[in-house]
Amino acid sequence: MWRDWRLASAFAFGGLLWCVVIGLLLWFLPLGSSTSSSSTGQTVVGDGESFASLSAYGPLPLIIPAALCGMAAWSALRHHRVVLILATVLVGLFALLGGFSIGLAYVPAVLALIVACLATSASRSPEGEGNPH
Repeated sequence: MWRDWRLASAFAFGGLLWCVVIGLLLWFLPLGSSTSSSSTGQTVVGDGESFASLSAYGPLPLIIPAALCGMAAWSALRHHRVVLILATVLVGLFALLGGFSIGLAYVPAVLALIVACLATSASRSPEGEGNPH
C-alpha cells in the first residue's frame, strides 16, 4: 500500500494559501455597504467597514484558521497523518461555527485539507501484491 504525501502536501499548502489570502482580504477590504435612514426620511448609503474595524478580538479570528492550515501543511510534509486529520477537523469546526460570518470563506480550505487527508489514506496496492490469483 502507498500514500501520496506529495499530493497531500500540495493540497495542504493550497489550503494554507487560501486562508492567508482570505484573511488578508477580510482584514483590509470593506465587508459590505451600510444603509441608514435619517429623521428627514433620506437614506444614506456608506461604505462598509473592514473586519479590522469590526472585530473585538483583533486579527485572532483570521489567524486561527491560517495557523491550523499551517499545522496541516507541516504535518503533510512530515508525514504525520493524525496531526493532519486533527487540523482538518479543527478548521472544519471553525468554518462551521463561523458559518454565518467569516466561516464560509474558509470552506475551500477545508475541502483542500479533506482531499489532503484522503491522499494520505492507504487505499491502493501495487500490482501483484495481495492478489491471490
